[in-house]
Amino acid sequence: MHTFIMDQFNYSDGAALAHQLSRTNYNETEQYAFGTNESTWSRYYLQLNDIQDMYNVAGKNGQPSCQAIALIWKAFAIAQLTDLWGDVPYFEATQGGNNITPAYDTQEEIYTADNGIIDLLKQAEEILSTSNDIIPSDLVYGGDRLRWRKFGNSLRLRYLMRISNRIGESALDIKGEIAAVMALPLMDANEDNMLLPFLSGAPNRCPIYDMRAGNFEYTRMSTEMARMWSQYADPRIPVWFAPTTNSALEGTAEYNGVLAACSSTTLTNIGYSQADVSMLGSYYRDAPDACSAILMNCSEVKFLQAEAIARGYAAGDMQTLYEDGIRLSMEYYGVTLTDEYLQQPGIAFDATQALQQIMLQKWMSLFMVGYESWFDFLRTGLPQQDDIIDNRNPTAAGEIPSRFYYPSDEQALNTANYEEAINRHGGEDNIN
Repeated sequence: MHTFIMDQFNYSDGAALAHQLSRTNYNETEQYAFGTNESTWSRYYLQLNDIQDMYNVAGKNGQPSCQAIALIWKAFAIAQLTDLWGDVPYFEATQGGNNITPAYDTQEEIYTADNGIIDLLKQAEEILSTSNDIIPSDLVYGGDRLRWRKFGNSLRLRYLMRISNRIGESALDIKGEIAAVMALPLMDANEDNMLLPFLSGAPNRCPIYDMRAGNFEYTRMSTEMARMWSQYADPRIPVWFAPTTNSALEGTAEYNGVLAACSSTTLTNIGYSQADVSMLGSYYRDAPDACSAILMNCSEVKFLQAEAIARGYAAGDMQTLYEDGIRLSMEYYGVTLTDEYLQQPGIAFDATQALQQIMLQKWMSLFMVGYESWFDFLRTGLPQQDDIIDNRNPTAAGEIPSRFYYPSDEQALNTANYEEAINRHGGEDNIN
């Protein structure tokens, strides 16, 4: 669990692909020069093995609630893998020496089949809602079963929305499934957030606090994020970012961004100046333990529900959910949602622009939370991103890829199954 949550503190590829941050060097990924991201692949499969061990030990010890928690983590881990790579080994994976060449399952099967992602989370809810055994050594929720139920159900809503426009009704009754999970306990307060605070001592300090000065200086505010300040004076911006160096020297705090994915040549051509573009602020840089690594927060869940209503999957008060999502996000960062902010054109709820508004505020609420905003952009195209000048997609110039390449070890050691998987992509490892 510790590794899962800490990995979701994504101030690099995830935030850069979502155009929350803009890196001015070492930015090949946001230029779409995708590689295999092999270390992440390996890490999640190692964690799936640990989760299976957790499930087995809990079963032997008569701890059904711990088994349910293992099912939640299993669903999360395989969702990360399939969302980053598409078809991946799942149903034959984690068998150790009994099967070292597991078959690749389709993303639809991974999400919708028996013991797939949605089913695992249903099983977890059934166990947790009917069990009363003690949950030991719980660093996040202190053994609070209801909060684990809320987390598992909230993940289920996240994943149902993720596949809602990609899965046919023959595979899953999306509308019925969403309505059903929205009737269950969901995360609805910041105390429900799935997170771990960073600590003052290594190795659990905020990695931005320990970041080498050069890398820190390459990490800047994006132009899209800068507009949240220039157009709406969003009070989260001064928490996340520092004023530009020049404005701070002049005593008039300004927050500016730079286009994402720019090469050094492009930065020169557009007149980029470090002194006029904001870096991350003291919240992340000046103390090792001021912030937390967030895997899922309650504001996301409010926006998920609002989106489900906007798309006709469920009934409810879309505006209240939208405004609650903004309020909860701001409260988490210690700022107040004012009437002035909420009544601005572009922020004030407008049913004709509901999806655009919901997804913009959800993007804000997911600042540096894994790849979640990137997944949302691939699914919805929202919030709209500024076009990048230096698109280096190696197989489709100018296009936005949707997945990473498969690791080279898979090509060498699981050849037959790898080839079967890429044949479903037209005979090549197509990332588009």
